[in-house]
Amino acid sequence: MSTQHRGNLFDLLRIGAASAVIFSHHFHITRTAPPSWLHSDMVGGVAVMTFFTISGYLVTLSWLRQPQALAFLFKRFLRIWPGVLFAVLTNVFLFGLFFTSMPAADFLGHPDTLGYFRNLLLIKDYPYLPGVFENNPLKHLMNGPLWTIPMESLCYLVLAGVGLLGVFKSRWFACIAGLAYIAFFLTARNADLTGEMRHWFEYPAYFTYGALIAVFRDEFHARSGRLLLILTPLAAVLFFGFHLEHSAGLLLLPPLLIFLGSLNVPALAFLQRGGDPSYGIYLYGCPVQQSVHALWPHLPFMTSLLLSVALAAVAGYASWHGVESPVLRFKRLFQRAPAVPQAVA
Repeated sequence: MSTQHRGNLFDLLRIGAASAVIFSHHFHITRTAPPSWLHSDMVGGVAVMTFFTISGYLVTLSWLRQPQALAFLFKRFLRIWPGVLFAVLTNVFLFGLFFTSMPAADFLGHPDTLGYFRNLLLIKDYPYLPGVFENNPLKHLMNGPLWTIPMESLCYLVLAGVGLLGVFKSRWFACIAGLAYIAFFLTARNADLTGEMRHWFEYPAYFTYGALIAVFRDEFHARSGRLLLILTPLAAVLFFGFHLEHSAGLLLLPPLLIFLGSLNVPALAFLQRGGDPSYGIYLYGCPVQQSVHALWPHLPFMTSLLLSVALAAVAGYASWHGVESPVLRFKRLFQRAPAVPQAVA
């Protein structure tokens, strides 16, 4: 797939989100206490919410352009699985063999190493490898962020199922279904009310919100500025006045992200000509961070962080140009020519 200018900023938002995940995790990987004013875990959470919102928006547009389950799932498979495959292979045969304290034969034959390949099933994450990063604060952790990939895959399956049921044939029926799930999350699985983080319900709510914006895309873009003027103070009241942080985030973040991502700013969009390394940055960020800390444990936090981001970006671009983009060419087997240029969904 060519990396042509697509006239929007979704790739840049995703690159920023992937880098924010690295930033958030770096405090844990280096066992560094964040400043008292910074909720570093929230930064990582907002980054993942960004991914799910943009994904919900773009893949729903993909379904609306071509409402065929086989084509839809084939495209989603091409977008997700090849990247995971090469991440798993490099995690085991590059990072794993180099950083394990075990003999190579013992490491490769260890049940946990063999079990690591279960990540390819996209059902559950298996983030640990035996003997790796023994002297790091998070020893044996190879790739923590893999845990969101099965959740993303499940969102794709649910969206395809909803499409097969004909929900998207009526925009208002789709609206009712989407709002019903969001209402369920807000009233029954919302950490603001329950005190318990339920990511497997929360992140799909962001995906659902993004999907709803896609369903009403024209109306949203015609009124997005006015909508944000209303939602921003309301979210501020919820966040600062009532301390309903999760509710406020869900209210404001998805429309804000789609508004920003849809902007046509040539000076910024030009930066996307090199491709979309965001998925690769996300997949390789954790093993790169662990490796940097294992090799240079006494580096200052900011130096270690910047080195990790830079190396993850190199890995991300290598993943895009060497794996993801070539594989995405097979989407043409089911592709319909889009009416307007789109970001990669």
